[in-house]
Amino acid sequence: MRIPSERGVSLIEATVVMAVFAVLSAVMAPAIQGYVERSRQVRARADVQAVAQAIQDWITDTGESQFLINGSNGSLDRDPPTRADGNRVNLLVGDGDIPALAAAISAETFWTRPVNSTTVDTFSNHLIENAPAESAASRYRNPSDILVTAPGGSQIDFARSSSSGLNAPYAWRGSYLRGPVDPDPWGNRYAANVAFLDPSATGAVTGITPGFAFGDYPRLDVFVMSAGPDEEIDTRSAQDGAVPFDDDFIFVVSAHAK
Repeated sequence: MRIPSERGVSLIEATVVMAVFAVLSAVMAPAIQGYVERSRQVRARADVQAVAQAIQDWITDTGESQFLINGSNGSLDRDPPTRADGNRVNLLVGDGDIPALAAAISAETFWTRPVNSTTVDTFSNHLIENAPAESAASRYRNPSDILVTAPGGSQIDFARSSSSGLNAPYAWRGSYLRGPVDPDPWGNRYAANVAFLDPSATGAVTGITPGFAFGDYPRLDVFVMSAGPDEEIDTRSAQDGAVPFDDDFIFVVSAHAK
């Protein structure tokens, strides 16, 4: 009995197969790339919302009207920390590169300021670690820190004497995020213009939209921002009625009463 010989693939057949794969790749690549980009955008939207919600939860728990460079002011168990402008954090950021500024807002350096552990700090230090300025000595008060000397005393807004402070209405109860604030899908940092949380602030913030001064802060919105796919910040830091520009992503934390 004769066994048929195995026949290999000819050069012409291999070329045809490769050509078919090349055509399919050319057809499918834009669709795949579009799906990847849409997935990145969905993630960016979810991230800015999650960070904004964490900020809102922090505000609810601590009763603070602004993020603080020193959350205790050396008095964890009694007096609240100072809320002077010199103790105010202006910008909170996540991990990642600092994106470029669009030409239209090139003079607004607010968004691109580097972390200095004072006026520019990280989301992690305030929302995850309770270590403003990366210092345990500067932490916000926990419920167990807050004491009151007598019912109705001067510290009644910060503790309930019947529970020795353990049931304090204003205290840091984080972590407010389940993990670090990683770079956005394009490798850049998320940022929030928390300088405008406190409508009573009287100290000017540098690098914001020209024409705004501290007297305008009560009507400026606080929002979390990503520079988006073009990795360029197009959205102004100071806005009354915040909207994203170009392909930026934002989620409003606080829109003051208009």
